[in-house]
Amino acid sequence: MFTVGFLLVLASNTWASTNLPPHIESIIKKSNIPKEAISISVDRVTKQTGAQSFNFHEVIHWQENQSMNPASTMKLLTSLAAMEVLGPQYRWKTDLFTNGKIQNGTLQGDLLIRGSGDPKLIPEEINKMLANLKSSGVKKITGDLILDRSAYDSSVKETSFSDGEPSRAYNVAPDALLFAFNSFSFQFFPNIDNQLVVIKQTPRIANLKVDNNLSLVDAPCTNWRENISMAIQMQKNATWLASFQGEYPSSCGSATWNVVASDSDQFFLQSLIAAWEDMGGTWGKKPTIKSGQLSDLFRPVVTHFGVPLYESVRDINKLSNNVMARQVLLTIGLEKVQGPSNTTNGTKVVKSWLKKHQLDMPELVIENGSGLSRIERISSKHLNQVLLLGLNSSASDYFAESLPIAGVDGTMKHRLIDKFRKYIPKKSDVQQLEKNTEGFPNAIRKYGAYIKTGSLMDVRSISGYVVSKTGQVYAITSMINHKNSGSGRAIHDALMTWLLDDGPSLNARPH
Repeated sequence: MFTVGFLLVLASNTWASTNLPPHIESIIKKSNIPKEAISISVDRVTKQTGAQSFNFHEVIHWQENQSMNPASTMKLLTSLAAMEVLGPQYRWKTDLFTNGKIQNGTLQGDLLIRGSGDPKLIPEEINKMLANLKSSGVKKITGDLILDRSAYDSSVKETSFSDGEPSRAYNVAPDALLFAFNSFSFQFFPNIDNQLVVIKQTPRIANLKVDNNLSLVDAPCTNWRENISMAIQMQKNATWLASFQGEYPSSCGSATWNVVASDSDQFFLQSLIAAWEDMGGTWGKKPTIKSGQLSDLFRPVVTHFGVPLYESVRDINKLSNNVMARQVLLTIGLEKVQGPSNTTNGTKVVKSWLKKHQLDMPELVIENGSGLSRIERISSKHLNQVLLLGLNSSASDYFAESLPIAGVDGTMKHRLIDKFRKYIPKKSDVQQLEKNTEGFPNAIRKYGAYIKTGSLMDVRSISGYVVSKTGQVYAITSMINHKNSGSGRAIHDALMTWLLDDGPSLNARPH
């Protein structure tokens, strides 16, 4: 943990203004987005001499106190708070219990699986858990499966956000036993030689049939899903049928389509059956699935520890995974407040954490911690202060590593590519950069933009760090809340480019 003194904003001899650079003003005018719908905070970050802490020097503070919908940039607050409160090495537990006994390699009784909200309980982790079960001496299971989701309050599945797309993976609801994001993942592979489209699916489901009626066509890869009709239905005999009709453009190469399972219990059950059988395990009978809670009738068999928190944080921020962010907020509440977790408890812990660092955010509204919300709010000033908290955190390296890198990965993979292609660093710039970034997290000690993005209908946002050619490090948060926000990408790209070129010190003047 760290002290709070660094939060004081220091004066600076670089340009600081409530105005915007002239060329940014010009881009805003062309976008048909009024300036009043934009909030921007830019601060230059410096390392305090003789101390292991960082300070801010104001550069731009345009409407930075305005309460704004941040979209997915809210994930920065959620993920940093979790690593500070729980520790970056925190690991979720998934416990296996039985109400029977293990004898001669047979588990004679039911298997109860109790979840704690592990956001990355993916097939690889289930395989590890079942391998541990097998190592404990179990080769055959005679009973049924009981799922214990009591770690979460039932209210966690409720949300005010609705865009009419319940089958889209970004809309998956939290679940104390969230397996594989409760989503089928279909991968398409064009076989040009045979003029076929091969469809593969994960996770493996015991009773899934794919009816593939796709034809391969020579066409541009533009909105390829619009030419395909897809349906997944559960049949009366407990099998899933996935049907695909339409045309797939060969120019797309491989592609993925994720679809939310309508029945999370059956999705988990059929996946577990397949995984157990794949490793040589057998069943006394095909198990049924029940909901229940741990009682004195059960005794522990296996405890599985999931991946550490910092790995989940990396996925949350780089890939902007909504349900993982929601699970992390709920985990904060689960660990720090007695009883089943809910969003209210997680929010209380986060606000208490902010208070310890003397950060009063009266405008802050947290609905679920992911930014997939119409009501979540924060100011650009305060989100920038979260960035400063991140640099001064004991988890600073993990926090910095979780940010998408412009032109390289995550949600920034296709941003500013032309800018970076044209830049040929001078030896003097490289030397200056290394000197100026000394003491910063290694992940942001290179020329580039390390930015979390956010987008909803009527919302576009960015928040993160930009490292200029000479190694000036800037924290930037910009949020646009307007019906024309879709054209705001040009504004954000121009802001980041200006910082990459050392704009505040080289070509900006008050006007």
